[in-house]
Amino acid sequence: MLLTSPAAAEDSSITRSFSKENPAPNEEFEVILTISGLRAAGIVESIPEGFTYVSTSYPADGRVSVSGQNLVFSVLDDRKIVYRVKAPVSGSGNFEGQWNDILNQKKGTIQASEVSVDPDSKAAEEQEAETEKSPAGIFPVISGVMAAALAVSAYGKRV
Repeated sequence: MLLTSPAAAEDSSITRSFSKENPAPNEEFEVILTISGLRAAGIVESIPEGFTYVSTSYPADGRVSVSGQNLVFSVLDDRKIVYRVKAPVSGSGNFEGQWNDILNQKKGTIQASEVSVDPDSKAAEEQEAETEKSPAGIFPVISGVMAAALAVSAYGKRV
């Protein structure tokens, strides 16, 4: 006689990690969602105010949607989602998320994770030093000022 037992259902969960938890001002970093036990689900990931969504390597075939500070991912047997975010000039914020398992009709939350911008980071210092020593670093400023002056000048001539 052969005894069998039903396979234990895998617990559903999503964990979040970062390539950097204390990015430099305006630095881009990765957010990694590791998925366990979800075959077909929806995830709503909320990024904090001031942080800017940049991109994802996740399939763009309708499985990713961006609405303000919310990112919506459709999960189909995926184990990982990676997306890029740009840090603000200063401050901190909590990344939060929720998931909805369509097959098992379960819901859950992704534990909130705080990211703080480090104004004293080595990357910030290197970026500032590079801008100061490179004459090319001033061109965007000069170009912007010149463009504004030309626009004002052109506007004044039309009136």
